[in-house]
Amino acid sequence: MQTSAASIIALVVNLLMRNLGSPRSNAPGFTFVYVNQDGSARELSPGERTYLSEEISGGDSGRPYIKSGYTSRDGWGSLSGFIERHKLPAHIKILPVHPHFDARVEDLGFDKLDAHRAAGDIIETNADGSIRCTPNPQISREDSLELMRRWNLAHQRERERLAMVQSPNDEANA
Repeated sequence: MQTSAASIIALVVNLLMRNLGSPRSNAPGFTFVYVNQDGSARELSPGERTYLSEEISGGDSGRPYIKSGYTSRDGWGSLSGFIERHKLPAHIKILPVHPHFDARVEDLGFDKLDAHRAAGDIIETNADGSIRCTPNPQISREDSLELMRRWNLAHQRERERLAMVQSPNDEANA
């Protein structure tokens, strides 16, 4: 009976290792890499490295999302996120990041309220400069969250596209 249980456990571990791959050991490079929505991975830009090197308290909502494992998903259900390099399965190739990624992202712009705008929320700026965001009264909370989820996933995909290094021919045609 113990032999059967040990055999089953060994089989399950073997299948998991084959599907997920073994983690990288002694992987050189920056501590983290970025996993894209499609499961590919890339190096980090200088701006991302600086961001991840900052001291951030545990309760800060602006802290980066760090994946606990390769298959972990964020609150929007996306596979995207930063992961420790050694936790990335060895069979996943780490692609380079576009050398102008940080400038490209800056040009893209980002406003934390854009997801709320996508959901049709009412955004008011008060006289003191503070902002009040009221949920769209014409749709359910679930529909509002789904619209924000879709916006966030589309925004992630756009950032991931900007990080891609294109071939010289693609670059000339861009």
